[in-house]
Amino acid sequence: MAAAPPATVQVDWEQTTVTSRTTLTTHLWTAPPLRRESPIHDKAFDALRELRVDLARFLPWFTHPRVAVPELTPPTDTQTSWNFELLDPFVEDFVAAAEGRPVVANFATIPTWMFVTAEPVEVSEDLDENHWNYEQGSELRDPTCTEVADYFYRLASWYIAGGFTDELGNWHESGHRYRFAYWEVLCEPDIGHRIPPELYTELYDAIVTRLAPLDPDMKFIGLSLSHVHHQPEYFWHFLDPANHADGVPVDAISYHFYAQPEIVNPFGAEGNAPSAHWRDIFFAQADAFLDQVRFIDSIRQRLTPGTATFINELGTYPADVMNPAPDIPDTYWDLSASVQTYLWAKLVELGIDLVGIAEFMDYPGMIPGVSLIDWETGAPNTRYHALALLLRHFDMGDALATTTTGAYGFPDPRIHAQAFVCASGLRKLLVVNKTADTVTVAVPDLDGRGELEQLGVSTVDGEVPIEAGTVMLDAYTIAVISY
Repeated sequence: MAAAPPATVQVDWEQTTVTSRTTLTTHLWTAPPLRRESPIHDKAFDALRELRVDLARFLPWFTHPRVAVPELTPPTDTQTSWNFELLDPFVEDFVAAAEGRPVVANFATIPTWMFVTAEPVEVSEDLDENHWNYEQGSELRDPTCTEVADYFYRLASWYIAGGFTDELGNWHESGHRYRFAYWEVLCEPDIGHRIPPELYTELYDAIVTRLAPLDPDMKFIGLSLSHVHHQPEYFWHFLDPANHADGVPVDAISYHFYAQPEIVNPFGAEGNAPSAHWRDIFFAQADAFLDQVRFIDSIRQRLTPGTATFINELGTYPADVMNPAPDIPDTYWDLSASVQTYLWAKLVELGIDLVGIAEFMDYPGMIPGVSLIDWETGAPNTRYHALALLLRHFDMGDALATTTTGAYGFPDPRIHAQAFVCASGLRKLLVVNKTADTVTVAVPDLDGRGELEQLGVSTVDGEVPIEAGTVMLDAYTIAVISY
């Protein structure tokens, strides 16, 4: 069988298209393996610190309500249940790892007792137990949204204003005086409580109105929609200024994307595709998502062109995401890294303001395939290294040079390439091998004055010289050529 011809990359360094305005970052949730008593705690937070990202996002998650919800039961005539003992260490360690860089707060969970439910939702004393059923009810017991807004005001005051006065008039001193660049209002409200766009907009306005006086410099992010329900009405309704109270800012919107191998056949049976097909599925879903991004951005530009777009959860799932003993092929991590890198490059091209690679820490039973670090050792994995590679080489202010692959106007489906004229003055070329095969790539040579850093199956952060304008990329390799 004849060898496949080399993939070719052509760059017009003198013609640039857009200038990057994209912040590349990640987010961390309150995962039990990140508690201070965990054997991987120090190594994990060191890895977060070493990324040196701006706008890292902190997300206490509803699956562990004893940590994420500091008022776990409703107040009575004589006492309240406010308790930050479990949450504070996570916040303190996260802020410390940021080392003064701007961060995003998303204390996402509304206490379920604020919703109308048939019975109170029980919460286990076991801090490791997952509570996937915690978010119940769709009707607020206070339809004015005041109770929810007051809850988030007190929570925010604990971290921003040094403390708060509770429902009974008692002062709770925290000593915290943190500053958050952004406060994101809820997370994935379209699932769980299935909050419709009209109610979400009312909640957003009520919460922002209460929180804004705490820090005049703090901005706000709305929507935070899941990867499941990118329903246009959320964007049409929320982005329309006529649907907001006077003076309520919509500084940014956010939504999420995860490629996944789950399939549904025409007869309604569900399952997971074999891993040999994940590459095709993931990249097809990625391209479909990019079309969604273009559509959503057309709505934004029409209604509120000054609002930023944050795609602050981006990643992939392997099969059986809740399996406590998952069978994840070794090649999955390289595939996932190549998908996230491809999407980052395309989203920079589309002018998205922030891309958050999800997510810093996960583990078996809690969607392990999106983790950036090993849940047993705390060591960075391939997805982390791919993120770090981009952070080392690219930044806002870099200009994208016109880049093509293939011949006769047809892009080469095996690779994705994008050239950058960096703000530093260097010229760099990003190449992603989108296949499970080794691909030879003919790249611009510039008299052999180039250095290749690649991340793939057989190399991690390896630097090699370019010879004769050709490089060989392993399966799913990500490469940066610096000229």
